[in-house]
Amino acid sequence: MKMLKLSIKNPTTLETETYDVATEFNQFFNQAKEYGLINSIFSLRVNAMKDENAPIRLHADSDVGNGLLSILDGDDSLYDVRVIDEELSDVREELHDEIEANLVYEQYSDVDELFEDIKDMTKSLAASKISFFCPLAGNLNDHEGDYYEADGSMLTDNIDKIEDAIRSEQARELKMGEYISDHADIKGKVLFAEWGVEEHRGALYGRIDCYLTEELSPEETERLKDAITGQNSDGLGEGFEQREIHIDEGDLYVSYWQSNDEYFLHTEDEFDEYLSQAGGMRFGG
Repeated sequence: MKMLKLSIKNPTTLETETYDVATEFNQFFNQAKEYGLINSIFSLRVNAMKDENAPIRLHADSDVGNGLLSILDGDDSLYDVRVIDEELSDVREELHDEIEANLVYEQYSDVDELFEDIKDMTKSLAASKISFFCPLAGNLNDHEGDYYEADGSMLTDNIDKIEDAIRSEQARELKMGEYISDHADIKGKVLFAEWGVEEHRGALYGRIDCYLTEELSPEETERLKDAITGQNSDGLGEGFEQREIHIDEGDLYVSYWQSNDEYFLHTEDEFDEYLSQAGGMRFGG
């Protein structure tokens, strides 16, 4: 789905040059920079670009595109616009008609609602789901400026805030399933993937749900584990562990990755076995 356009005027010829946001952004940026119209994609805001006389004008040439334009936040930057349009351009084709109709008939109040709907639609296409679990680590930067490891109870006491934070981290992420599919060499089998948290026996764990087109073989499951572990350590997880979560005691930082022998990434069956063994050790001595 190609929706949004960017137009600039050639300062010499005064002719308007128009570019597709999703597919021609680099050409647009290089030309606008050459004309002296732009230095950073983070400084331009939607409200300013929607003005008819703006030197860089954001617009659409279809009812669907205008539907998307109407729900953009005026404070969103040009960078945000690029991310939104690129994510939407790769939405599965079988979802296009419903999404386009919803945009035309103003069924969304904002972009986040649109993305949530796309996620729900994508999940509904799945033939099966596989879930993985991992331990979480937390660190606290308290009000005195001290930085130290958070204990397990601090994580469980703040489960709602942690859930909100990881949800926000993925609010406009639609391609993770495709990315980890490629990394695991199971191209196309993961329709959608999302990170969350779940409490078990008084401890908080990371939960990663993968919505699949079909069941995976044991070998494919192991490769998918490797891809998710890579995200936990160097991808989505690395970005998330740098986002502060404001709690009563200070700023909490939560990681889906630990570089020690106690770290694991288990399937649901493996995790149940782990909990069973941990319980037996705890109660049996």
